[in-house]
Amino acid sequence: MIKLTRLNGEIIYLNYFQILYLEKIPETKVMLASGDYYIVKDSVESIISQARGFIRSCMSSDSQISHV
Repeated sequence: MIKLTRLNGEIIYLNYFQILYLEKIPETKVMLASGDYYIVKDSVESIISQARGFIRSCMSSDSQISHV
């Protein structure tokens, strides 16, 4: 999950795997596979950074599980 802030200040958490694309308009539009979208304060770069961290944490967890 990644943490985003909507324009009204509301915090939302999205499943990274549901994001189809990001659009900078100048805010950031996050388009989901469901057809829904969110306009958020977070930059495209920030969202990409969070997504990379999420993927790294998943890979790290997998490697720890296989060694148990």
